[in-house]
Amino acid sequence: MSTEQILKDLEQNLFLPSEILRSGNKISVKYHYINDAFMQSCGCIISEQLSKEIESSPASTCPVCHTVGVTGVGPVGPLRHLYDQLRFYQNNGMPKEDVLAENTTAQTSERSRRRSDQSHSLLSLFLQVASKVTADDGSGRTQSTLATAKDCDTQPPKVIKEESQAVETTSLDNISNSKTIPIQDNNSSLVEAPLFPITTANIASELNEEKEYYFAKCFPMYRKRSQFNTHSKFLRTKSKLFINNSISPDCSKFALITPSKWEVFSIPLNGSTPKSKEPQLLFCGNTSGEFGPNFESLSLPKNLAVLQPIYNESWDAATMKTTRKKSKDNVATTALAQWEHIYCKLSNTLLVVAGTRGIFRVFDLSKGGELIYTYCSSFPIRSIDINPITSTVSCGITGRDRTTGSEQALLLFHRIEFDQSSQNWQFPQPITITLPYRDPIHTLQFSSDGNYLSCSTALESRFLVISLRKINEPRLVMKSLRSLDTSLESEGITDTKIFPGNPNLMCVTSVAFNAPPIVINTKIESINGVQSVAQPTMLLRLDELGSKVHKCEISPRNDSIAFLDRNGTVYILFAPTMMDTEKRRILTVDVVSNAYRMREAASMRFSVDGHTLYILDRKGILYVEDFAYALPQNPEVTKCKQIN
Repeated sequence: MSTEQILKDLEQNLFLPSEILRSGNKISVKYHYINDAFMQSCGCIISEQLSKEIESSPASTCPVCHTVGVTGVGPVGPLRHLYDQLRFYQNNGMPKEDVLAENTTAQTSERSRRRSDQSHSLLSLFLQVASKVTADDGSGRTQSTLATAKDCDTQPPKVIKEESQAVETTSLDNISNSKTIPIQDNNSSLVEAPLFPITTANIASELNEEKEYYFAKCFPMYRKRSQFNTHSKFLRTKSKLFINNSISPDCSKFALITPSKWEVFSIPLNGSTPKSKEPQLLFCGNTSGEFGPNFESLSLPKNLAVLQPIYNESWDAATMKTTRKKSKDNVATTALAQWEHIYCKLSNTLLVVAGTRGIFRVFDLSKGGELIYTYCSSFPIRSIDINPITSTVSCGITGRDRTTGSEQALLLFHRIEFDQSSQNWQFPQPITITLPYRDPIHTLQFSSDGNYLSCSTALESRFLVISLRKINEPRLVMKSLRSLDTSLESEGITDTKIFPGNPNLMCVTSVAFNAPPIVINTKIESINGVQSVAQPTMLLRLDELGSKVHKCEISPRNDSIAFLDRNGTVYILFAPTMMDTEKRRILTVDVVSNAYRMREAASMRFSVDGHTLYILDRKGILYVEDFAYALPQNPEVTKCKQIN
């Protein structure tokens, strides 16, 4: 690496958000060289003055990653120390050009020579500072240095201009179902973001140095494999099978459902005691609304009104609108007496179980799994998901007009809000939107920050992205071309996952002819105007994995993706840049229970730090792949098989 490149990297570490500029409805972030580097709870580094301003605002939204409810963690000592050392060196014999110059032109040969001398001085200064920091580091300082290094990687590289610059955040408007128009490059931003930045914004700020060292030595080739059975097979002729499963975003719980029952288990932590290494049953319940710590002591919720649905949907094809009414008729009562479970989704605090006859229920895990909400639709529920941030439940249904028989794909957003004053859950009226296709909705998937919803259709295999930055005004921001596959074994698109912290990248898996997993550029952050709908382009095609892949899961580090095929084989794609084919590796991690249908396939989830991969199959078996357990020489650590 050249000296000039090293200097640019050093300057980039000090070029951080310093101020929020407001002009009407437009909000821009001003970047500047700062001397008070401060870390947020979301992992971003900004000015301490700006951090205090954000904490005093009602929303407390991070201006970099737009995470809501952020708080300040503490000052970043090494960056502040580097700034002070640069200023001190400048004021005591440095050339007249400022080390952090904002208006230099560097056109003459004399200035070029002096800048070269300055570059060598900065390089030697950086080595001195690094040596001093390393020598003086204690345990607490080590944690701070690790967090700083991580967050320096978190900041996407920007083209640094020679003066203060601002990044504009455009406001979102009404939903757009218009046709796709040509996409133009947005040149209004003064600071250019990279096309495919690799961020680690979701990694915890406090990292275990030893675990990080083990992970760097092992991933993705070596891991410790553990397996836990939730249901004993003693004296049973065959294993108990579950029709759907889910793992919570924080990897602390997982859920299993049968047609009439649901169960929630705890996931043991890596540092837990031997008694708590096995998953423990936390809550359970059945279709009648009963819940409890086990099936021998079930009880109904205190508020019996939650057993009945609050809202019911019907659709009018003439007006292309849905009508909502209170459900107090005998039809809803009959449906509740005969419904069965099909899908389940788990957040950190809520469990959503959907099933036949257009019914889904929400259970509060902080209150022992008590039922808090029941919904009944006149149409069948095709898919469901829950927002990990705002507890918004999205379900896809297909409306049918009773007179004409015409169908329409509908998306419902059920907002579940917790009132701090009354300590009760509130349920505003659901929001219903129509998709510009009659094709039924097949899959739904919220992004990790809850700002986007990716969905796919069943017959024509389209995939779409809907912006939810304004939940009251959802907007279609990306759609793909259709792809038909009429074979009997085809399930179409089976999973769509947006990369954490980078909505420009999305992974799509399918079970169809000649349809291996792909990574696409969504282009949703480069569209202009509220009437623009982006069309994606393919970046990566993984023919090594075949065309029968059910699930994918993206690591919070954004450098790897886990895949699950129909046979139950779990793969990991390791690609630090996602575009460098020479460094790309695909490995077989484990083999779990196979599943012929997508909804019976195993669930996968990476831990928050990206060290561990959790897999839960339809037999209720939990597989733990720990890539940071120990060094590869440890006898408990085994090697994965590389296939490319």
